[in-house]
Amino acid sequence: MKWIKRILLGALALVVLLCAAGGIGLWFLSRHGGTDIHEAGLTGRFYAAQGAQHRTAVLMLGGSNGGYPYDSAARSLADAGYPVFALAYFKSFMKQPEGLPPYLADIPLEYFFRAIDWMKKRPEVNPDRIVLMGESRGGELVLLLASLRPDVAGVIAYSPSNVVWAGLDPTFSRPAWTLHGKAVPYLPDSTFTVNTALASFRHALATASIEKLAAVTIPVENIHGPVLLISSKSDNLWPSSRMSDAVVARLRSHGFVHDLQNVQYRDASHLLMGYGRGITWLGIPFVSGFYFGGSQDGTRIARDAGWAKAKEFLARVQNRS
Repeated sequence: MKWIKRILLGALALVVLLCAAGGIGLWFLSRHGGTDIHEAGLTGRFYAAQGAQHRTAVLMLGGSNGGYPYDSAARSLADAGYPVFALAYFKSFMKQPEGLPPYLADIPLEYFFRAIDWMKKRPEVNPDRIVLMGESRGGELVLLLASLRPDVAGVIAYSPSNVVWAGLDPTFSRPAWTLHGKAVPYLPDSTFTVNTALASFRHALATASIEKLAAVTIPVENIHGPVLLISSKSDNLWPSSRMSDAVVARLRSHGFVHDLQNVQYRDASHLLMGYGRGITWLGIPFVSGFYFGGSQDGTRIARDAGWAKAKEFLARVQNRS
């Protein structure tokens, strides 16, 4: 019942926002600057500037919202000279795109491996310069993927996790990810509710045994490239700044030799991937909703600053010898 309440709340909030836009939102969602990709069992959108050749490129992954990652962010990177494959891996609350799993649960990591391999064959992409970028559960995911793929050139993780969490299905008891047909070990959170998210995640981390934490912690020391972590100390969904600190601590304890940045903002939302205004609250006014943390001004400042750092990161990957 808790999960159903969460789904309904999210769906109702989206409907309200779209209606408030007078239908403009639906028109905007139907438009995008990328090319729809339905190849090799993949569902995504590919963005590249005209004439782009052999460039540092980005595999962009969204979080628990599902569907395609942010169009404006993907276009911004493509316009700056960095091709983007914005990959969808489960359906949004609007039940799109078709053909994908309905929930973030039992998602094969091989799906993302195929996406990386697909990108390597594109003439726009330098196969040795593919950077993973993700937000929230996508931030968790890109760290996990990079720990398994030594050919990844770098990682940009927004509001990430240092551990693997459970899948987001109605039972909240399935793994988020699988590898070779087996569940990737995860940390369950049986106390989760939409209104106590931050406390629930903190409780799960605090009460897990040493053995359990060891099993679910992402082996980030296996990443073979630079890492940029961007989070907010005001994150009200999960403790992303604390989990970013844990990533840094593990990397340093293993003598990580690549560039490492742990950028944290004090007054910003959980939703930081991209630029410009961001969402700090989502729901039905005067009825119910969810506060993602931070202020509107603080979130805009953090998103713009973080986006500039992401582009600087990509430029360094592009120009490295």
